[in-house]
Amino acid sequence: MRACLLAFGLFISAVARAEALLSIIIDDVGNNYELAREVIALPGPVTVSILPRLAHSRRVAEEAYRRGHEVMLHQPMASLHHNTLGPGGLTLDHTRADLRAVLAANLASVPHAMGVNNHMGSLLTVEPTSMRWFMALLREHGDLYFVDSRTNPRSIALQTARADGVPTARRDVFLDNEREPRAIARRLGEAVRLARLKGSAIAIGHPYPETLQVLRQALPRLAGQGISLRPVSHIIAYQRSPETWHASSFPLPQVAKSSKQ
Repeated sequence: MRACLLAFGLFISAVARAEALLSIIIDDVGNNYELAREVIALPGPVTVSILPRLAHSRRVAEEAYRRGHEVMLHQPMASLHHNTLGPGGLTLDHTRADLRAVLAANLASVPHAMGVNNHMGSLLTVEPTSMRWFMALLREHGDLYFVDSRTNPRSIALQTARADGVPTARRDVFLDNEREPRAIARRLGEAVRLARLKGSAIAIGHPYPETLQVLRQALPRLAGQGISLRPVSHIIAYQRSPETWHASSFPLPQVAKSSKQ
């Protein structure tokens, strides 16, 4: 693990220490309760993105919220590879009425969700009609935001959300496409570099043991590197108006420490 932290540190040691904002989303939560508990026990305000209608979706959402984490719906969407979507998936065959019903049921299964990001979706996020419908339906549920996971570089989700007035951002870095601790640490270092370069960045990881191991060690060190770990909603607010954004207007949530050993 010391080698992993060194790999992480090499990416950030040469950069000036003006505070930058970083959000880390952990996707694919809700099927395995023990792994979900490990995500919720991470040190700091990681954002927990929960798949809908799974065995532990509601329970995990309630617990994450109670512990001070921001909660998202991890919305399954059709992929170019036609991967199995699981419960609550959206496809090109869905009418607007279908989309409305599925989205409503999914949100009901993930209480306290403040936003949505796509699970898979390399097909649906390039389809203009489905994206327009989806963003309009998000607005029916209040001030939900949307994060484009960018599973397809041709995704139009971000620009469609902006055009429809949905608060939005996009993923900058996937942490764990390569499930090896040193590689994950390097990707986290890349997320930090981008946050410093742009003022903010969003990284997405998964509840893999390797990812959780790296984050448990690295997250407490971020503040010392001038990085403020933030919920996604803070990143979106900053990106919408970086000139007027002030940290005092967005107090950090107090994430309760877990008794889990």
